[in-house]
Order: sequence, then structure tokens, then C-alpha cells
Amino acid sequence: MELVLANRLSREYINSLPIIRFDGRVVMVTTEEEEDVVFTGLMKERCVGFDTESKPSFTKGTSYPVSLVQLATQDTAYLIQLRRTGFSDQLARFLEDSNVKKIGVGIRNDIAKLRELREFTARGFIDLSKLAAEKGIIQVGIRALTARYMGRRITKTAQKTNWAQPVLTPKQQIYAASDAWICLQIYPRLLADTIDYRRFKEDEIDYEEYEEKSIIQLTRAKRYDKR
Repeated sequence: MELVLANRLSREYINSLPIIRFDGRVVMVTTEEEEDVVFTGLMKERCVGFDTESKPSFTKGTSYPVSLVQLATQDTAYLIQLRRTGFSDQLARFLEDSNVKKIGVGIRNDIAKLRELREFTARGFIDLSKLAAEKGIIQVGIRALTARYMGRRITKTAQKTNWAQPVLTPKQQIYAASDAWICLQIYPRLLADTIDYRRFKEDEIDYEEYEEKSIIQLTRAKRYDKR
């Protein structure tokens, strides 16, 4: 019988899970005119998945500005290439709109990096890492949260690729879209989870018990989605 840590999922367990990827429509946004159309639609959404990507640095003390902003609905992911659009007024208004929830993981750094490009007041942001930590969950990164709440594995193979290049590869596009979209899937499941994980600490629980709890959480999440 396979064992799973209630509060700490092993690397082996996560790697054993099937991969989940975004399979909806990916829209590259490269002009302010395209942004006008995109944000007209996004302003009507209740919740949007959020993430950013920057060109990776392999030198200590060196970092690069945000190259890409990812915003995802249930069926469409918008990838905004800031090097081509600039930090537009439309984007700033969206990030400051408290009526649309922007849901991400570890978003404090994303917001700080975006503010290096243009000052704005961040409103409507929900950090899944913070919500998970409040429940006593130890591993609060997107990979661990995807494993816990989706029973799937999100691949990070494109993470260290060049996000500043003018044309993103199909692999980069799917990776970027998946990172924003998966936050939207985790959110209702995390809200529906009433378990206090601090009582588990490093205890192991039976895999079938873990599966049963996941099914219960998924049922609650589906009820939440219908509200």
C-alpha cells in the first residue's frame, strides 16, 4: 500500500502523477490594440488566473524585468508580451481593479517585479500560497498544490527558457498558459478544504484515505463552482 505524507508530499509521489496541461485557447497579445479587446473581456470575469515570467538569470545578483504577464480564464489564456506592448494603461487599470480576483501562487514577487516597470496599486490579488500556509500546509508552491488538490503534476521544464525572446515557442506558450490556468483550478478546491494540516505535521496517512479526502474536496469544489 503506497503511503503519502499528509502535510509533505514526496518528490517521488509528485513525479508519479500524470501531467496536467492547459488545453484551451492561447492568445498572444503583442499590441495595445489587442490589449483593448482582451481587457474589455477580462474586466467582466469574476476570477482570473495570474502569473508572470522573466528572462532567467544564471549570474548571482543579476535579474531581468518581467517579460510576460499571463492571465487565464477557464478556457482561454492571454499571454501579454510586455517588451512589445509596454506596461500599458489598460494593464495597470486591470491590476488595480478590485472587482476581478487575480489568483496566483507566490504573487508578492510578481507584483514587486511589475512595480519596477511602473508604479500601481495592486488590488484583488489572492495568493494561494498564503491561503495554503494558513491551513498549516508546508509545501505551498504551485507544483505541490497541484499535486495535492488536482492529483496531477504540472511540468516546469520550460521555466528556465528565454521569456524575453520576441516569439515564444509552442512549449513556452503551453507552459505559461498552464501556470496561470492551474491557479484558477486550485482556488475553489483550496477554499473547500477544511482540514487543519498542522495536526498532521510529518505523519503518514494511508493512500486510500488520502484519495477519499481528495474526492470529498473535489465534490465541495464543484459545488462552489456552481455558485
